[in-house]
Amino acid sequence: SPHSPLDSVYYHRELLCHSLDKLRVDLLTVTSCHGMQEKREPRLDKLFPDTSTPRPRRFTGKKVFFLSSRVHPGETPSSFVFNGFLDFILREEDPRAQMLRRMFVFKLIPMLNPDGVVRGHYRTDSRGVNLNRQYLHPDAELHPAVYGAKAVLLYHHIHSRVLPGSPDWRTFVSPLGTSSLSTKCPNPPVPDGEAALSELDKANNLRNSPGSWRARTTSGLDQNTWLKDSTDQATWILPSSHTNEHCEEGAQRPPEAPLPEAPEPIAPQDSGLAYYVDLHGHASKRGCFMYGNSFSDENDQVENMLFPKLISLNSPHFDFMGCNFSEKNMYARDKRDGQSKEGSGRVAVYKALGIIHSHACPSQLQGRSAAVRPGHARCCRGPSPCSPLPVSAPCAPLTVSCAGQVGRAVAVAALDMAECNPWPRIVLSEHTCLGNLRAWMLKHVRALRGASGAPRRREGAGTPPRSSTGLPTSASDNTLARARSFSNGTSGSGGSQQDSPRIRASPSFTFGSPRP
Repeated sequence: SPHSPLDSVYYHRELLCHSLDKLRVDLLTVTSCHGMQEKREPRLDKLFPDTSTPRPRRFTGKKVFFLSSRVHPGETPSSFVFNGFLDFILREEDPRAQMLRRMFVFKLIPMLNPDGVVRGHYRTDSRGVNLNRQYLHPDAELHPAVYGAKAVLLYHHIHSRVLPGSPDWRTFVSPLGTSSLSTKCPNPPVPDGEAALSELDKANNLRNSPGSWRARTTSGLDQNTWLKDSTDQATWILPSSHTNEHCEEGAQRPPEAPLPEAPEPIAPQDSGLAYYVDLHGHASKRGCFMYGNSFSDENDQVENMLFPKLISLNSPHFDFMGCNFSEKNMYARDKRDGQSKEGSGRVAVYKALGIIHSHACPSQLQGRSAAVRPGHARCCRGPSPCSPLPVSAPCAPLTVSCAGQVGRAVAVAALDMAECNPWPRIVLSEHTCLGNLRAWMLKHVRALRGASGAPRRREGAGTPPRSSTGLPTSASDNTLARARSFSNGTSGSGGSQQDSPRIRASPSFTFGSPRP
């Protein structure tokens, strides 16, 4: 209740919807009691059918961290990562978990496709439909879980924004210094006029496009079409009673009345949704990694890639070099059915809301070579040590506990992004702080795009193709082949033996970036 101790764990489980086979699709809410209100969240249209269970409380000063899993039922490693994440944020005595609960309201869906899990399907539901291609236009009757997930996302995108004057629950004294974190709200202020928008006006803000939140204009849209589409989308985030009320008001308005001006769309940094992460498995690619979207603005791309990079610093089992942030991966088509990835969760949520941190996190229990990073054996300079992290051997299969550790790293990386981690590992890395890592990532992004100041050699037919992160695809394979040949007691060519020490001595080779 609002009168509970502030750092106590708030946990709420409710029925989001039923699947086509009438199985439960649950929604979990986890946070602290900071900012708890007496009001509860409304029942959204066509969702939350169990009226005996009340909706969770509302919270002020907190954004939403949304995590979902098992949209592809056969990808069981995603559940192991999910369980590790859930176990971590529920820890009562861990100061990192306490800080996470202060900062975020966690919305978790453990299983989006229970029908496929029960039936033993690999990628489809009971109708043979790939639900991870239905996020653009989900149907409440045919894709209830995806419809419910997107409705929750759109609701919190608008109603969980941190408004000016909201308290900052992150304030604490860092163990690395004597100064406390700033109590100033880190979010850019929302215009005063936006706070007084009606429910329908807020729903109209869903009409975001990749350029609209920067241009702050809707001149490229026909106003009649814009108003019609945004009114149709109001049912995503409003209870049925509110929707009917606005429809009646619209019917009473005389037809000759001028159309209202389109409200300004919500900028990504003003969104009430901080992170969207959809957990997956992978059939062929080894290890744990992430898929992200591609941004034309290099600063947005830096923030986009910084989150998975921080995960790799907190977990030896996460492969940053295996991540993909290319535009091609946003619109690639499946070989089986030709459906585009534009309908996947991470791309559709980015297109609908414009948020930067919209990721898919696949994992595979067939491990990859994991480098030993400083600070993984023991936490740094804190009042108490962090849990020791296992260091996997090259190409060793990952265990269930390893996948759970990746889930914990996903949570800890969100703390590092806000520089609120009481026990940061980044201080023992080569970057030592988030500012240096961000500067390194900016150089990395520019190198990938060929925008660095140094002249770049033109890639001809003899140049190996580069991967999505910028590293030549043959380089990692050749290095792995040499390591295997040496471990077997054989040696390659003389050139390979000479190249090996040079590769090991270069700290930037692993990340595919030129040395400073």
